Parts: sequence; structure tokens; C-alpha cells
Amino acid sequence: MPETSRLPEIEEKVAFLSDAASYPVEADSVEVLETHMSWVFLVGPRVYKLKKPVARQLFDFTSVDNRYKNCVEEARLNIRLGGDTYIGVEQLSVVAGGGLALGRQGIPVDWLVVMRRLPVASMLETQIKSATVEYRRVRTAAELLARFYGSAASIQLSGEQYLERLRRGISENYRQLTDYSLPEDRVKSVCDQQMALLERNSVHFADRATAGCLVEAHGDLRPEHVCLTEPPVVIDCLEFSRDLRIRDPADELSFLAMECQKLGDQKVGRILFEVYGQITGDEPEACLVAFYKAYRASERAKLAIWHLDDDYQERRGPWRQKALDYLAIASEYGEGSGS
Repeated sequence: MPETSRLPEIEEKVAFLSDAASYPVEADSVEVLETHMSWVFLVGPRVYKLKKPVARQLFDFTSVDNRYKNCVEEARLNIRLGGDTYIGVEQLSVVAGGGLALGRQGIPVDWLVVMRRLPVASMLETQIKSATVEYRRVRTAAELLARFYGSAASIQLSGEQYLERLRRGISENYRQLTDYSLPEDRVKSVCDQQMALLERNSVHFADRATAGCLVEAHGDLRPEHVCLTEPPVVIDCLEFSRDLRIRDPADELSFLAMECQKLGDQKVGRILFEVYGQITGDEPEACLVAFYKAYRASERAKLAIWHLDDDYQERRGPWRQKALDYLAIASEYGEGSGS
């Protein structure tokens, strides 16, 4: 990466990117969103995503080089389910005179993922919240996912390796949740439930691994990442860790079903598993689905509580309650029912 004495701070970059005149597309204004890891700029028909220069337990975006590599990886991986939604990576540069510019001129000081803007009304999350879900299109999205899993290369793990991976995940969720002072008895009860469910059905989980069910999946399959256009697209995979993308498709579909149920829709989950079974011939046992829903709900509680460390506007208010809400969901599924 070329050296420059002109290294703008994140605030200057955000200010520049908040101005519609900064972009090569026509737009009257820029809608600016801040997330845990990024600044997102909605500009006419495009979306530009700028990674924050931060480090967390699972990633380090503090250098321009690391942010560039992550942007490239995000664009590459999301082509799998997002098709032409992901346009590529754009350079943010310092140009002659010291100003900022988008494009390949000047000295690069950051990089942005560029996407085609999707219609908000077609997002699964939006449709569930407005009770306007187009279930025919949910079925088409389920077909996309099933074919994606069916064509993915198997990840080889022994049954015991997979069981140990899940045990470590439960233990790590417990540690993190209690570190943030959530009620220890409540967290322990939820995690003990999951460990018991896992051990009681250990043969089924081990069989999933030895049968070659594990694949490099999406890794963050939530309703806000599913767009029910024709054709459907799925965006925003977990790009910074291949290890975290290694999932049982039943795990990933359970996660999406759990999130849809949290929003008030149980039918989406039934369609997901029905279509997946029809296309792949794989019909995971109800005890597996129950475990995966409970396990991922606990993980979402952990991710929610991490937001207490954030320094942006959504900082503290809702996150502790969101973590407690997910723990309640985890407790419900931890009883062993996959419905």
C-alpha cells in the first residue's frame, strides 16, 4: 500500500461519503446507516459499504490492507447466493490538493464494497413485519438455498470433532454471556439444556458429520439478508471467517427459521425444510433442529450483548433486553421441540 502523509480519519471519510456529489451515480441525497462493523451509504441505485477501522475478537480491520482484503472476500463470497447484487470493490483515495475521491485516481486510503440496491419491500424481514410474505417466493428462495447446499463441497470432520466443536460453542456462549453480567443462573440453565440435548442425541450429530453434511455455508442467514425478488438473492454472508461459515445446512436453516419465528412467522421455516428435503433428500431429525435453534439463539444473545461495547448511537438501550429475549427463545427450544 503506497505511503502518504495525508491519512484522513474515519469521521472525514464518513462526511465525504455522506454527500451525494461524491458518487458517480445520480442521487439527490445519501441515506447513512451505521452498523456494528461498517458504515453503509445508500445512494440512488447503489449501496457503498465502508468497514470501520476496528478490531474485535473475530476480526481486525484496523489496517487499510486488512479492510481491502475483507472487502474483496466479501464481494467474492456473496456472488454465490447474491449473484450480480455485488458489483465489486471501489477505492477511496486522497487526490492532488488533499481532497477525497472515489475511483482509481490518487492514493488509496480505504476501500468500499459496492452493491446494487435491493427493494426494501422485497426483503423477507420487511414482509414478515408487515404480514405481506409472498410464500411462493419464499419457496423459490428455499430452492436457491437447497441447491447451494447440495452443490457445496463437503467439509470433512469426524463425528467426535463435530461434537467437540458444538460443545466448545456452548461453553464459549456461556462464558461471554456471564462476562457481561447476564443472570448466571439463567445463562447456565440455557447452556445446560443445550449440552444435555447435544449429548442425548450425540449419535445423530456425529452422523451428520460422517455423512458429509457439513459445508461452507452462508454463516449469517437472517431474514434481513433474504430478498424475495425474481430471482431471489441472499446477501451479507459471514465473510471474515471460513471456520464460522462451516455449518450443517440444517443448522443454517434452523437459524433462519428461528429468526423468522421470532418475528412472528412460523410458516417460512416449514417451507425451508420442506423444500430442502424435497431437493436434497435430507430430512434432519426434530431434535437436531431444536438444538440448532437453541444454540443459535444463545449465540445471537452473545452478539447482542457485545453491543454494550459500541460507541455509536444504538449503544446501550436495547441490547441487554435483546440478549435476554434470545435467551428466552433458547430456553424454549432447548426443551427439545423443533417446532
